Amino acid sequence: MTDSNAVIDYLDRTGTVRLATQTQDGREIVTPIWAVVVDGKAYIRNGYGDSSKWYARIRRTGRAAFVDRGARYDVTADLAADEQTNLAVDDAYSSKYAGSGSALRMMITGDVRTSTLRVTPVES
Repeated sequence: MTDSNAVIDYLDRTGTVRLATQTQDGREIVTPIWAVVVDGKAYIRNGYGDSSKWYARIRRTGRAAFVDRGARYDVTADLAADEQTNLAVDDAYSSKYAGSGSALRMMITGDVRTSTLRVTPVES
């Protein structure tokens, strides 16, 4: 369980976050990814297509956690497919990760945009 403000603050101020997802056999795997905040809501994207294992796990369960030095922020994840949201998320990635070159371009173009997930803190 999580304090919503703590999750949003963590995702907003941290460059590379650590996302914990659960495998089918119950193991937890932590993957470093990028996250952005738009209008007080947090978003993540999968830069490597549907074959990405962390993305498949979070889509299967609808749940994950961000972990940071002993802190754990539990979240749910839902697809955010509307164009207005995707444009705002593009802008947030462009601003937060400016100077990241091809990695940034990969996160804001093409099919990657269809993998945008809104992550919502699980309230305590």
